[in-house]
Amino acid sequence: MAKFDGIKGQELLDIEIGNEELTLIFKDNRFLFIKVDDGKLKTESVPE
Repeated sequence: MAKFDGIKGQELLDIEIGNEELTLIFKDNRFLFIKVDDGKLKTESVPE
């Protein structure tokens, strides 16, 4: 899971719950966006 190496061990600062998306906000201004698309979890990490 190298995709998530940037957030491993980072402190979770906040969780935002939107209509169709969950956003996890980590220390050092890193974001992880999680949503369900066609029954599958889709994630996007910023910065990658």
